[in-house]
Amino acid sequence: MLRDALHALRSLLFDPGSFFETHPPARSLGGAAVVAVAVAAVTAVVFVGIGEYMASHIDATVTVTTLEPWPDSACESFDSMNGSLPEACTIDEPRTKQVSVGAKLRDAVYGRVPLLFFGTLLGWVLVAVALHAVGAFTGSRGSFTATLSVTGWAMPAQLVQTAVGVLGLVLLLSGVDFASDPELLADQLRRLTDTTGTAIGTLGALAGTAWQAYIWTHGLREGHDADFGSAAIASGLVAFGLFVVSLA
Repeated sequence: MLRDALHALRSLLFDPGSFFETHPPARSLGGAAVVAVAVAAVTAVVFVGIGEYMASHIDATVTVTTLEPWPDSACESFDSMNGSLPEACTIDEPRTKQVSVGAKLRDAVYGRVPLLFFGTLLGWVLVAVALHAVGAFTGSRGSFTATLSVTGWAMPAQLVQTAVGVLGLVLLLSGVDFASDPELLADQLRRLTDTTGTAIGTLGALAGTAWQAYIWTHGLREGHDADFGSAAIASGLVAFGLFVVSLA
């Protein structure tokens, strides 16, 4: 079964024309949905892995206020009522504690996992809408179900962009000693993000969107019974728009 799945994936990525002949888009939406969910899950796992990797290499700490003293005017009412005061009325200085920046980064990463997962699935639908609309404009005819299926099947190509981004990030971080000062650390992370986004990220986005356009073209030709030219134009236009958005 695993061998069959790997064969189907290889056919999808490198010979989508043959793949869609055996998996007609209008009748394979269920399989495309499974693929879309799997890609969303893999993307979320990779995101968590990057967060864990970075958090484990950061030793900086920040001072966080855990309790502020209340003004006398606010405490007088409690004193006159029953003689018991809230803890905030018993201190003169703010209470603070040291918090690991790595731990805060880890918490932020895990807090964004649901957003990333469902955002990937929403992106699937939005790209399908764009592809269907542009395809109709260029002369492609077919159901939205077929377009949604084609877009879902093409989503593994997104992982190319993810893989290139991860590789670039690991290469950048391998030679970096993170500062223990929070301000210097923030500046380091900002510069690393800018470098990844302008160079390696651009390469990954270009490869991912071009590969998706390749799969979309064959999927639309099969699922919409369109000629190759109109399918390629629609796919190219949507891929270009997706590439531009990914760089924003």
